[in-house]
Amino acid sequence: MGFAIEHIVFSFGSNRVVSDLSLKMEPGRFYGIIGPNGCGKTTLLDLLVRNKKPESGTLKYKGKALDEYSRKNLAKAIALVPQDFYISMPFTVTETVLMGRHPYVPRFGAPSSNDLKIVSAVMAETGTEQFACRHVTDLSGGEKQRVVFARALAQDTSVLILDEATSNLDIKHTLSLLSITERRVRAEGKTVIAVMQNLNLAALYCDYLIFMKKGQIAAHGDIDDVFNEENIEDVFGVESKVYFEPYSNAKRVVLKK
Repeated sequence: MGFAIEHIVFSFGSNRVVSDLSLKMEPGRFYGIIGPNGCGKTTLLDLLVRNKKPESGTLKYKGKALDEYSRKNLAKAIALVPQDFYISMPFTVTETVLMGRHPYVPRFGAPSSNDLKIVSAVMAETGTEQFACRHVTDLSGGEKQRVVFARALAQDTSVLILDEATSNLDIKHTLSLLSITERRVRAEGKTVIAVMQNLNLAALYCDYLIFMKKGQIAAHGDIDDVFNEENIEDVFGVESKVYFEPYSNAKRVVLKK
């Protein structure tokens, strides 16, 4: 049992951003959320991680209302890689990734050998071990983003939420981190919910797409069913051609200027 969203509404003042949105998201799937700027994608993620509270409607995870979870237990269930990451303190990269283990460390306690083992494995997997002793404040934007990604993986949650998490990365590291994420979905049954701007990357990695438009869901379903010219034109207002590309073993879209 995953997320059950029923008729949620959220506004910034008089501006309604999410309007009567309902959706179920089951475990073990890679969900992609796509849509134009300002359609409510990031707000939906903020609601899922309880950074924002809906005005009305219900939002449950594993059959339990989201606001019934303690912050600590929620952090053991859901990890977020934000679109923008800012840190002013000169923590080392290892210290920053270790922050992902905070929900598991007792108050006034120290990280266990298992915590350190998980952090070491994640840093090796993400290629951030090469920065281990550097201060995170001295890294480039792309390097910082890889560290934040590693921190979320170290959190070892059932749900990983990505808010345009690869926007600062070059294509090699984008593919690497999304592939790491995909392996966790396929091998461990984890759930990934990702806001993505690149339609071809969404088609390559996601198995379920959610098209958003003006705070509502315009279409959703398995990628083979909803990733088509009609939905792209309806949501983005552009003409396109969608076809299956054997080289990538995935659908691909080309746009008409």
